[in-house]
Amino acid sequence: MYPVTYEADYLRERNRWSTFFRLIVAIPWLIVQYVYSIAQLVIVVVAWFAILILGRFPDGMYNFVGGVLRFNMRVNGFVYLQTDAWPPFGIGEDPGYPIRVNFYPPAGRQSRVKTLFRIILLIPIAVLSYAMSFALMGVTLISWLTIVFRGYQPAAIHNALAYLMGWSTRTSAYAALMRDEYPPVGDETPVEIDPPAEALAPGYDPTPIDPAPTSEEQPPPPAG
Repeated sequence: MYPVTYEADYLRERNRWSTFFRLIVAIPWLIVQYVYSIAQLVIVVVAWFAILILGRFPDGMYNFVGGVLRFNMRVNGFVYLQTDAWPPFGIGEDPGYPIRVNFYPPAGRQSRVKTLFRIILLIPIAVLSYAMSFALMGVTLISWLTIVFRGYQPAAIHNALAYLMGWSTRTSAYAALMRDEYPPVGDETPVEIDPPAEALAPGYDPTPIDPAPTSEEQPPPPAG
């Protein structure tokens, strides 16, 4: 699984009025998203230099960039009718919100070469994302018509939106230098993950610790 994930809860019955006026009611969040995105871009530029010099994404910058990504995907999910729930304005985790973006800790080491040529590496992703964007608009239009005239969202439409939003989440994280792993087209595709910083610390043992034996597994007491 890719180390940046997108999850969305399914709700069949939907609000027709908030769906009909979705672009209007979303304006406050779109304004905040614009401000957050400018700050994120500045941090990504600084992080680009930091990775070239230090070989890793500084933790504080990484968490901020990831938090803005989380906020952006909540807002995008709201705009593209993945949910009717009003998104929080913060960038922190909110397990109770129906759209959740989770990301692994920053890798202990990142490739300076991949970072230096990230724009070139993004070209195939940009071409595919262009096609995905048309698919997203088409699925959203179907969803909008179905909700407004029928009052519900089909599960297949929800799943299609979740797939397209998941792709956008992974590619946005890659473009923002959060990961060196090339984003797969499907999140179910196995991806080899770069270890986090603590895994590179001296004395780290990657061998999993066996759980303590249960009462049924306890050895019998010695005889006599």
